[in-house]
Amino acid sequence: MTGNTASRSPIRAILWDIDGTLMDSEPWHQRITVEVCRGYGHELSDEDCEAMRGVAFRELYATLHARRPFPIAMDRWADEINTLYVARVHQVQPRDGAFALVEAFAARGLQQACVSNSGRMIVDANLKAMAMPHFRFSIAREDVANGKPHPEPYLLAASMMGLPPEACAVIEDSPTGARSAKAAGMLTIAWPQHPAVVFDTVDHLVEDPGALDWDALCG
Repeated sequence: MTGNTASRSPIRAILWDIDGTLMDSEPWHQRITVEVCRGYGHELSDEDCEAMRGVAFRELYATLHARRPFPIAMDRWADEINTLYVARVHQVQPRDGAFALVEAFAARGLQQACVSNSGRMIVDANLKAMAMPHFRFSIAREDVANGKPHPEPYLLAASMMGLPPEACAVIEDSPTGARSAKAAGMLTIAWPQHPAVVFDTVDHLVEDPGALDWDALCG
């Protein structure tokens, strides 16, 4: 799926999702979440695991808690999951081709930043594991009042870049993140890990963002 880029402003910045986009971390998050939930009597189905892709902890907890109340508060539940992930983050690998794209965009002189729906603890652990010098800043769930799919995270990133939203391109692996980027008025590139994932309208649905015509996009 491609969009009409002829009338768009030249792209000046790339805003990256992290989990599932830069880092192949979704299986780790899923495995750890299933492990913790099982300890509290919740057996998550494959459908549950698919539905939680790109969803913030608060929304996931609320859904599961409504089904079967947890004996602990959301913050403690989330802390257990986050602590286990941070302890294992050194085992998480980058997504194939992601770091090469970061380097290629840096060589073009594009600004880059990370915009995540994860909490600061996870974002910082991922950034440390990536050890990439090209990200100007990162936005975590605590930095905004409304997480993805609300446009606030990406609008905040554009403001911090000093750029209008239309000068930013977003690379996302989840429909939740793509909705956020589109609502912010940004060029939205869906790079799913799973071909069965269904997206709403995006500008580009790709197997490799590097294959796009960046000469044309950057004008």
